[in-house]
Amino acid sequence: MVAPASPPLAGFACLVLAHDNPAQLLLLLRWLGENGATCHLHLDPRAAPVRAAVEATALPGVALLPVAESFRIEWGGYAMVRATLALLRAALAQPGVQQVCLLSGTHLPLLPAEALARRLGDGRNHLDLRFACMEPPDRESLHRFWFRGVPGRQETRPLVRWLNRHAWRLGPRDLARGLRGLTPMVGSQWWHLTAPAALEMLAFLDANPWYEAFFLHARIPDESFFQTLLGATPGIAALGPPMSFQCMRGYSPAVLEAADLPAALASGAAFARKFDQRTQPEAVRLALLAAQAEGALTRAG
Repeated sequence: MVAPASPPLAGFACLVLAHDNPAQLLLLLRWLGENGATCHLHLDPRAAPVRAAVEATALPGVALLPVAESFRIEWGGYAMVRATLALLRAALAQPGVQQVCLLSGTHLPLLPAEALARRLGDGRNHLDLRFACMEPPDRESLHRFWFRGVPGRQETRPLVRWLNRHAWRLGPRDLARGLRGLTPMVGSQWWHLTAPAALEMLAFLDANPWYEAFFLHARIPDESFFQTLLGATPGIAALGPPMSFQCMRGYSPAVLEAADLPAALASGAAFARKFDQRTQPEAVRLALLAAQAEGALTRAG
């Protein structure tokens, strides 16, 4: 008697951060669950309608963090890191986890499940990773480590923008002392890690509480905390290309349109964001079509 084949994403634990647009979120959760992944979901405690929609929907393999263990997230604030760590610890406490993948509620897959499993399950850690010292000063440079920042979107909040632009007057922090010799790294928030690499990172955190204390005052720490941490562990030796595609317009990712899908598919990324079926339903349709089966989008013309 032949044993039934395992679903293609068995062993994948997806960590999902969301706060609105429940219909879009449910598309992602349903696809992941139907293909064998487990999903650990963090919702901002202010997102009661989203929580109600998730709880009212039968979704396989979804574990929702309770409100008491959720964090009020401010863009660029440390609560984003806290929420991610809560999801990561919950996922790795479960047996059989081999891969962990951090996603937003606006991600969708760009590949069929079998191809996605091959792309990300190659034993490498897939993320955007760069040396902070090599970035221009107005981007992910050492400025975000040197100078304390106020969380919030600078492009829409003049006071936050003013405070962060003048934070240098307080003087820079001593990075050599604050990071104890670690190399500051930056990159996109979204990543995929092997379970051994993720466990090594958590072990480092548990043994070195000073690390989290330093990042409490770093600007946009979700784009440097895990990147610098990976650089301090053996996982840095096994790097693959980034797992997520997005179109940046200014300092924020744009909602993807149908015209963006060819570039997204050509990128080789496993996932893309931001999708929104309320405003760009055709882009959502094309992404889900690409995730159905090998060559489905090509056959559809």
